Amino acid sequence: MSENKPGLLIVFEGTDGTGKSTQTKLLATDLEERGYAVVSTFEPSNGIYGKQIRALFTNRKKVSREEELELFLADRKDHVDSLIAPSLKSGKIILCDRYYLSTIAYQGAAGIDPAYILARNDFAPVPDLAILFHAPLATGIQRITEGRGEALNDFEKEDYLQKVATQFEQLQLPYIKRIDAARDIETIHHNVLALVNPILRSL
Repeated sequence: MSENKPGLLIVFEGTDGTGKSTQTKLLATDLEERGYAVVSTFEPSNGIYGKQIRALFTNRKKVSREEELELFLADRKDHVDSLIAPSLKSGKIILCDRYYLSTIAYQGAAGIDPAYILARNDFAPVPDLAILFHAPLATGIQRITEGRGEALNDFEKEDYLQKVATQFEQLQLPYIKRIDAARDIETIHHNVLALVNPILRSL
């Protein structure tokens, strides 16, 4: 996997409802106020493959688990080529809500070997920092159903999310830092800044 310099790639990972999107927005605002050039993005992307993935949210059985993985890989390849790699090359800070660690956890929970999934992502730039948000599944589900007023999609069923959480817990990579996401938003934001500020010195 390629080196990212001169930019930075910071990714936000965790099971659904752990507050990743909220914290991504808060960090983007903080960095922009300090004068950094920030690109906020997410996966699945809004590209052609990302839209196919979103269609699976309501009917995941339309494809096999192998076909599903190929869609995520195709979406990421397009995302890297069109946005992530050029932004890194131009020295920007990229904040990405989900990246290949989510693919490892979610498709690993579906029965595909996590090591195989990681190897298939060898084209993707390695994050400078991956912040992995941990919260009890009941908390995340409550945030989705009550906080957002949404029904659980096919990737958010509780028994499946338990397997996903186990996959996330087993990930041991040097750029992963874990945060307790069951606390209040402001406390978590300060924890995020404590992880991010040291790597800003490399810019």
